[in-house]
This record gives sequence, C-alpha cells and structure tokens, in this order.
Amino acid sequence: MLRADEEGAGEPAAPTAPVGETVEEVVERARASGLRVELTRRGPDGGTPAMADRAVHRLVVESLTNAAEHAPGAPVRVALERTASTVTVAVSSGPAARPAGGEPPARPASGGTGLVGLDERVRLAGGRLTHGARADGGFVVRAVLPLEPGALAPEAVRPPAPTSVRERDRAAREVRRGLAQAVWIPLALVAALGVVMLVFGLWTQSRSFLDRDDYAGLRVGDALSADAERLPPHPLDGPPAGAPPPSRPAWTTACTTGRR
Repeated sequence: MLRADEEGAGEPAAPTAPVGETVEEVVERARASGLRVELTRRGPDGGTPAMADRAVHRLVVESLTNAAEHAPGAPVRVALERTASTVTVAVSSGPAARPAGGEPPARPASGGTGLVGLDERVRLAGGRLTHGARADGGFVVRAVLPLEPGALAPEAVRPPAPTSVRERDRAAREVRRGLAQAVWIPLALVAALGVVMLVFGLWTQSRSFLDRDDYAGLRVGDALSADAERLPPHPLDGPPAGAPPPSRPAWTTACTTGRR
C-alpha cells in the first residue's frame, strides 16, 4: 500500500494472488508466463500454520518476480523441505543469460522493499530469512519457519540486523571513536608536554645552584672572567624556595617617604 501511494493516487492497485493459492499453483503461473522453474519437495505432507503458510507463499512469489525481472532467461529452482517441526523454502535463481560476445548483465540494484517485507513477514511467523548472491552470480532466498512454537532456537529465530541498522551502528561507533580521539589526544599531548617541562625544569634547576665550596672561593673585587668557570651554567628562574625578599637600599626608602 505504501509503495502504491508513492506511485500516485491515480495508479491502479497492485495485483494480488488468488486467495489460498498453493506453491504449486504459483510455480505453474510462473511457467505459463515463460519462466523456467523447477519445484522439488521433500519431507512428509501435513498442515502448515497460517502465518508460516502465507510467509512461504509470499517468499516464492516475491523471489520468482525478482528472478524474472533481474535474471531473465535464467533457470529458477524452488525447494520445499519439511520436517516434523520446521518447513524450509529456498528459491535459487541462476545468473542472467550471457549475451553473445559479452559479459552477463549485472544484477540491477533493487530498492530492497521486497526483501524487507519478506524479512518482517518471516520474523512475525517465528522464522528466519537469509538471502545473498551465489558464487556463480545467481541469487538465493531461503527461509526456515517453525511448524509449532519453540521449534527453532532463539538464536536461530532472531533475524540478522538490516543493513541500515548495521550502517547506523557503525557510524555511531565511528562518531564515538572520533569524539574519544578529539578528547584524549589533546589531553595526552598536554600531559606529555607537562612531563617534558617538568623534567626540563628540574634539570635546569639542578644546573642553577652554586656549590658551597665554589661560593666560598668567590671574593669581592675578583674579575668576572676569573670566576666564570665556578658560576652555574643556567640562571635560576626565581629566588630559591624560602629565601627572604630582597631588601631595598636605604636611599630608595628615603626617596619613597619623601626624605632626602
């Protein structure tokens, strides 16, 4: 209905299959339209729950329609396998016919609405849908559906996340990784710079002190060049810790108070 609305209110409604149509009848309709379809069945006969039966019917119809559209002329195989607790349906289409002197046409990209709807229908019936390309260029759609509650293990029932969800999760992880890098990289650089400055400060401070023996050898009036070797190679950035503030000469104090 949503797809019909997108096409326009004046468009005719999409044709529907006859009510109660079996898989055999679907295959016969496809053969009558010119599609090369082979149907195989395995397992015992028996009743199928309504939800599972409609899911099987919908999968076969959708898969045959896609095969006729995307791989015209290719053989299609529909396989139904039934056990005491599950029914498995698989539709496998071969690659499209190779044109004379050329490569086989690539399978056109589809909007994916058919597979999304199939996935939802199979999930509501308690089953699991898988689909993908084959090594020879064909395509296969497969669903496993339970015939009774609890026939499938929970991990088998849970469908794989749609591509949009996986892409969204991947984008969210990349955003979180980018934010973490934007925060931690500057912090790490600042911390590294702080460590370097601390080490350099400690090193320069150790090279800014004059030994007691060298200090005792200094004499007022000696030439600076004579004592250059005794002086520390680096000046101290500030007064040593615990040193009293430097006293001002008496004449500066007198000028400050207005006395001469």
